[in-house]
Amino acid sequence: MAVNDVYREVYKGLNDRIYADFDNERVIDLDIVGLTQTDEVINFLGDTVFLKDGDYIYLYMPIDETLPEYVFSEGYVIPNPYKFKPYKWCCKLTSKLEYIEDYEFSWFRKTDDYPW
Repeated sequence: MAVNDVYREVYKGLNDRIYADFDNERVIDLDIVGLTQTDEVINFLGDTVFLKDGDYIYLYMPIDETLPEYVFSEGYVIPNPYKFKPYKWCCKLTSKLEYIEDYEFSWFRKTDDYPW
């Protein structure tokens, strides 16, 4: 299955996600976040992920330094559209920022364990 074929059809927990600084790296457009100056990024588990144009990726950002609280989003890898920023790759977000609890609730409430 290609990376682009998994849009919102697969649950992606924290371990498979790539860090993005939603607070400081959304320079002009709220739906574009800067990612990296190279083709490589590290996911939450420390594994290397190689980026290329058009990849569909899942992102996270911690919202507290001591508590395990995160916000999630996802989108497509795009070349840096900003001449004044040093990124090689950015992400065109396809979903709003979502707290980890809300994301997990939206997935697990559809199972028999969460009948509501």
